[in-house]
Amino acid sequence: MKDNNKAKLLTIGIAVVLILIICGISVVIYALNKRNSQDTSTMLQEDIMEYANTSQEQSVTAQDIEKKDSVPEEAEEAEKEEEEKKEEPEKQEKEKTPEQEESAVVVKEQEAPQEQSIMEEEAGKQDSGEEQKTTAKWQKEAGENLAAVEIDLSRQMSEMKGYWEAGNMEAVEDLAYLPRYRAASEKLSGTTKYYYYGDTDGSKRPNGMGLAMYTDNQYYYGEWKNGVRSGNGMWIKFYVYDQNAKAKDSIYLQHSYSGTWANDLPNGDGAEHYDFIDENLEINVGYNRNFIGNFKNGLYHGEIYITNYYSDHNTKEWSGTAKDGVWQAMGEKDSKGQYPVIVELTDSDNYQWMAEKANKNQGVDGLISAAK
Repeated sequence: MKDNNKAKLLTIGIAVVLILIICGISVVIYALNKRNSQDTSTMLQEDIMEYANTSQEQSVTAQDIEKKDSVPEEAEEAEKEEEEKKEEPEKQEKEKTPEQEESAVVVKEQEAPQEQSIMEEEAGKQDSGEEQKTTAKWQKEAGENLAAVEIDLSRQMSEMKGYWEAGNMEAVEDLAYLPRYRAASEKLSGTTKYYYYGDTDGSKRPNGMGLAMYTDNQYYYGEWKNGVRSGNGMWIKFYVYDQNAKAKDSIYLQHSYSGTWANDLPNGDGAEHYDFIDENLEINVGYNRNFIGNFKNGLYHGEIYITNYYSDHNTKEWSGTAKDGVWQAMGEKDSKGQYPVIVELTDSDNYQWMAEKANKNQGVDGLISAAK
């Protein structure tokens, strides 16, 4: 009986040991499998990250290659754009119509006033004997070369504008006859352009009050609007002659118009005026000096009051009626084909006569304007 019990216990012990061995083996196998699974997952994750990094590097490299490849093309396009920009002003200049051309050369204002005026400088030269005038102010000096005369537009325009604003026309006249002013004016020869000093608008066009210098010793001071003379203002031309000019060919000293303007021309009420070189006037000959009345685009238009002038300083008064620069006839033509067009106010039988062929475009003669 005892032997049977021992056999049963031994059998049970062996079974338990086997079970424990099997469980231990299972635990070891499970641990090994778990470790292998983790290593595989880690390796897979590392492989994925490595692939991603490699793809990113390849992508960046590809972008860099594309950029490098496109640099010559972009540089070429940039060069083309630069060339087009350079050519554009020339192209625009060629394509510009006369109406589009800028007529004003705006002179910059002086930053600081000069200690000595141009007139004071000239007076100092004469006092020191450096420059002695041997001719009248309206006569050119022998061997005169205006191209060699130094000019300072900003200073000159500033000084003249100052005298004009102050109403000192004698000083304006003195300046206008100086070589440096005539030299500046001559630089505009053959054009309707002008130097401008004064108020401007946002587009740098004359607008407001300002002074303009034209070729042929012509000036305008007054109101401007949108780049043209408009409003009230005064235009004046200063005559200059060679020393050997004949008296009959050098009778005018100045020619001016004061009054209203529109479209860069005299329009509305105004007065045209001539100053003469008295010693060059013929005796007993009347020279028309003032034309006062209405103007249309620079021409006489309406009733005009006229005075004429004699070398002995006597004057006569006349009147006439014009339409678009044509004097209206006051009677029949005479044997010479001339019509009476202007009558003396104190003698209704005394007329000024004019041939029909010459009776056109009567108005402010010689005025420079791009609108003409």
